Amino acid sequence: MIQHRTFVVQQDEAGTLLAATLCDDGPKVSYLSGADPEKISNIWSVKKPMSQIGNGFLAQGTTTRDGTQNSELAFFQDRNVLLAIRNGEPVEAVVDWLNWHAAQGADGALIFNRAEPGTDTFGVDLERVAKGMSLDVLVVDATAPMGRVDQPDARLPALAPGAPKRLREEKVDINQWHAPFAETVLLETLRHRFLAKASGVAFLDIGDLADGTGATIFDRAQSHPGRYIQLHGVERYPWRLRNKKPAPHSDHIYGRLNETRMIVRWCVDPRSLDPETFWRVTRIGGASFVPEKSGSFVRAMGVVFPGVPINDLVSRSLLIEDAKTCADLSKFFSLAPLKRKVSASVNEAASDTVTVVTVMKNEGPYILDWIAHCRTVGVDRILVYSNDCEDGTDQMLDALADAGVVEHRQNPYRSTGGVPQHAAFRAAENEDAVRSAGWLLTLDVDEYLNIRVGDGHLSDLFAAVPNSNIISMPWRMFGSSDIIDFRDEPVTDQFTECAHEFTPRPHQAWGFKTLYRNTGLFRRLGVHRPKGMVTHRVPDINWVDGSGRPMPQGLWRSGWRMTRTCWGYDLAGVNHYAVRSAESFLVKRERGRVNHVRRDQGLAYWFRMNHNGSEDTSIQRLSPKVLEEKSALLALPKVRELHESSVAWHKARIAALKEQDAYREIFDAITGPKLQRLSRMLSHFGSNVFLAGPEVIPDDVAKRSNDGDWLFTVKLMPRKD
Repeated sequence: MIQHRTFVVQQDEAGTLLAATLCDDGPKVSYLSGADPEKISNIWSVKKPMSQIGNGFLAQGTTTRDGTQNSELAFFQDRNVLLAIRNGEPVEAVVDWLNWHAAQGADGALIFNRAEPGTDTFGVDLERVAKGMSLDVLVVDATAPMGRVDQPDARLPALAPGAPKRLREEKVDINQWHAPFAETVLLETLRHRFLAKASGVAFLDIGDLADGTGATIFDRAQSHPGRYIQLHGVERYPWRLRNKKPAPHSDHIYGRLNETRMIVRWCVDPRSLDPETFWRVTRIGGASFVPEKSGSFVRAMGVVFPGVPINDLVSRSLLIEDAKTCADLSKFFSLAPLKRKVSASVNEAASDTVTVVTVMKNEGPYILDWIAHCRTVGVDRILVYSNDCEDGTDQMLDALADAGVVEHRQNPYRSTGGVPQHAAFRAAENEDAVRSAGWLLTLDVDEYLNIRVGDGHLSDLFAAVPNSNIISMPWRMFGSSDIIDFRDEPVTDQFTECAHEFTPRPHQAWGFKTLYRNTGLFRRLGVHRPKGMVTHRVPDINWVDGSGRPMPQGLWRSGWRMTRTCWGYDLAGVNHYAVRSAESFLVKRERGRVNHVRRDQGLAYWFRMNHNGSEDTSIQRLSPKVLEEKSALLALPKVRELHESSVAWHKARIAALKEQDAYREIFDAITGPKLQRLSRMLSHFGSNVFLAGPEVIPDDVAKRSNDGDWLFTVKLMPRKD
């Protein structure tokens, strides 16, 4: 049975009267936003304090006036009732919603229809479509809007939580009839007019399907009289629309990756509630909830936003199938859910071969040490892209390529218009060294793998986390160790002073590099981690940090640095020799950065990357094997000659740069006593200090004791370098 009621909203001297309901203890009157409480008291001879609910008011009068309506509590007495506020959801979706909950103990429903009377035929359509339905349904509407006065239609995709930015920036017209719901006094009005004697009321949206596992939400609420249970909901999306028609509930089997937003509704036995409590959207004011008896539901976003293309609601690249929801909906609804087409993985390589992709410019003196180290720890193939080299780097790489040590390519960044590092990675994705690799890693020449388990070999790392397919290893920043001169010696032997293990500031200190299985989980190489996650493969991911712990899912799609929950070097880390010696830094500054080409590597860069507060020599256990490997490389045709030539070029270039005023000024600063002292005090500075540079640190602060946990920071706008 389907019946219909209308609240005929009236204006009086107190404001907008939504309804006056004659209850056992007298008339209960509800006024919409903007009413005058003093005048309400005078009109209705209010003796008790009235309740302000949202911007509206609920009052208990002692006199009855024309227009007062009798309560109709017998309609839902001792029934389990669904309460919903309809905002244009299709009638077919309403029927699916009713049938779903009828199977879970609901035997009645009150639907407040927000459409302006006369503008839709929802009640008639529901009677036509819902013939034979077991539930009794009451459709209620009002002659006044219930939305916010300053908001557009809530069904516009721009108001969806995951809407793309392009839609959120569009201008839209105000529509109070369908704007986000604001007049929460309506819920109390429906309670006292129709629902106060129901055995259970579940407040849900038409798009919400409660989980049917275990006891029903009504049973849980009734087992705790005087309290209510919270219902926790999550958004679900269809993959696409069927012939551009609104998506049915049955298609909503996809959730957003790493979604943390929680929707809250409630269920209660209203017969047991204290009369002084009041109903709100997410809670019942004046009553407590029962945490251990909460319920759950999924919200069908294609029902809430009927007919809206999915890409206007959410980025489909973020969607991942929810297996439980899919199973539940498939079991109940006869219409099978639409699913995305799943393509085969790019490469299902099962081997443990490792390919490193790197980018170089004027790195000649450091190439052999770095390659020798990579080969010692178990890297199988090294693919190098070089650009704009003047120090013989290209010739060195060609000689090594002729000997089969590396694969050398010219960086195509000029033709692609990208920055050198990104352009190289895009080109590398078509190379056999990448496509056939078992594991992939992008690494710079100043980054050295430091595997702490076993013999320091990649095979030892894989054995330590045998089921993982992604391993993110945090940087440990190594400073200059106060070494001024450029020397032709391995950086791992020269520079042993570094950041403390726990170094949350500056934020660069916990940047990470990621070694990952090349099995189609991602589409693209990235600087710190792979990119382009293939969302239907997310269940296959086993991502761990440098200590073998699960990597937080919040870092799976973006982020390039560890957090306090996942830092650590128990299994592996990356020694990052970002500055090397003071003289070497001059050449690095002139060369520029491979992924931030417009950012100067000046004094602020040296300050935040030069960490000399601790010491770590663990990587040196590999030095004998690395030296053997380097000796073998030097014995290859032309290699020794090219290496020595490159070293000579760097020495000459350093001498020339020292003659330039700008470089001499930086050199004097980074070798001076203040910056040498600060390099051992970095844990005492706030983030803004690192952004601004060492100039903002007063001399008296720089002379403080390094002991204790004092902190110095400044309020400054970040600089761009």
